[in-house]
Amino acid sequence: MTGIDTRDHPNTAVGSEVLFENDVVRVWRMRLEPGATCAPHVHLNDHVFVYANPSHIRAFVEGAEDSIRQPADEGFTFYREVGREGLQPHWITNEADTVSIHYIVELLGPSRSETTQPPVHNNRLIPGYETDW
Repeated sequence: MTGIDTRDHPNTAVGSEVLFENDVVRVWRMRLEPGATCAPHVHLNDHVFVYANPSHIRAFVEGAEDSIRQPADEGFTFYREVGREGLQPHWITNEADTVSIHYIVELLGPSRSETTQPPVHNNRLIPGYETDW
């Protein structure tokens, strides 16, 4: 459905568990305990993230020297068009002392963009924390 050969991307599991799937969307929950890091994965579908609780996340992209700080407040939501090739392999770490939970809604089918677009978000970041967004 994605138009991309997933055999080239060994881990397309973008969350901890699938909550719902049909021909149009796939909904995941990502739960990370304090200090936990998810497995490296790729996003092959445009998607929406929604954070259920305040979370201090650091994202790492394969081959990049810098990481991305994401101090997401409850209700932080972003939308991302991944482009024809999908996103680079990456992983996230929960840097908080509480569990982080967010939901990922993948929009199945070809991306709306030819190339990866920057995320568009609602600015619900935790006040007082630095961010790289």
